[in-house]
Amino acid sequence: MPQRMTTSRPLRNCSRMQIERAKLQPVAREAFSWDDLRVFLAVHRRGSHGGAARLLGVDATTVGRRIGALERALGARLFDRTPAGLEPTPAGAALHSHAARVEEELLAAERELGGADARVHGSVRLTASDGLLHAVVLPALDGLRRAHPGLVLELRADTRELDLSRREADVALRLVRPKQPSLVAVRLGAMRMGLYASRSYLARRGTPRSAGDLAEHDFIGFDASLDDVPHVRWLRRLVRAPRWVVRATTVTPQVLACAEGAGLALLGTVVAAREPRLLPVLQSLAPRPRDVWGVVHQDLRRSARVVAVLDWLRSAASMLDT
Repeated sequence: MPQRMTTSRPLRNCSRMQIERAKLQPVAREAFSWDDLRVFLAVHRRGSHGGAARLLGVDATTVGRRIGALERALGARLFDRTPAGLEPTPAGAALHSHAARVEEELLAAERELGGADARVHGSVRLTASDGLLHAVVLPALDGLRRAHPGLVLELRADTRELDLSRREADVALRLVRPKQPSLVAVRLGAMRMGLYASRSYLARRGTPRSAGDLAEHDFIGFDASLDDVPHVRWLRRLVRAPRWVVRATTVTPQVLACAEGAGLALLGTVVAAREPRLLPVLQSLAPRPRDVWGVVHQDLRRSARVVAVLDWLRSAASMLDT
C-alpha cells in the first residue's frame, strides 16, 4: 500500500511558540518605486492605460505591466474597468492621496534645484500646438543648437494645456495668458489668422467673393471639443452653420487636408505660409490676432536653460508680428 502523505507531521516537532511566530512573519512583497507611483498617477488622471502612455511617452503595455507590478507589491487591486474607463478602487483612492503628496514634494524639489542651475545644459521640455512647433520652433532650432550645444530640447505637440506645476513640461507656448499665480507668462508676439484654400479647390468650387458666399463652401477645422476656441467662435459667427468635411484635434491634418483640396480652413498666416499650395481667401475678413505667450513655472524662471529657451523663443516668434 502506498505511504500516505501528510503535511501535519513536521509540525509535531515544532513548539506552539514557534508555530505562532511563523504565523506572525510578514509576507514578502515586491518593492515599488517612484516610477511606479508616477505611472499610477498618470492612469488615475487619464482613466486608461493608453492615455497614461501618451502622457508619459511610453507604450500602453509598459503602463499595464507597471500597474500590475504595483498591485502585486501592495497586495490590492487599484483600478476597476468601467464603460467610462478605469476607475480607482478604494485602495486606489487611498494610494492617490499619498502618491500625490509624494509627487508634489519631489516636483517642488526638482523645480527648486533646477531653478538654481546656472549652466545652460541639460533638457528642457517644450510644449506647444503642432502648428506653432512646425511654423515657429522647428525653423529656428538650428540657432538654439549653435548657441547652446549642451541643451536638449524635448518637444511635446499638444493642444491641451499640460500641467507645468507637475513638470509635464518646463516651457509652454500658449495662445491664452494663464491665470494661475504660480505661472509666469512672457508675451512673444501675436499670430494673425485668415481663410485659406488650395488652387485645386478654388478651381473646382469657385473663389468666394464675400462673406455671404462662404455658406456654399466646405470647411476644415478643429474637432467639436475645441468649438470654444476664440477664432473658431469668430468663424461660426461669420458662417452660422459651417459645412464641416474634415475636423481634427491638431493643425497639421487641417493644413494638409486644405492643401489637398478638401475645403476652406482658418489657419495662422505663419502656418499657411509654409504650404505653397495654399492661397488666402477674403483677406479683408480675419479674426483678431491671438497673442502668443511663453509660460514657465515661477520656480524655473531663473533657471539658465529655461531663460535661454525663452530668449530664443522671443527671437523665433518675431516672425509672427511681420
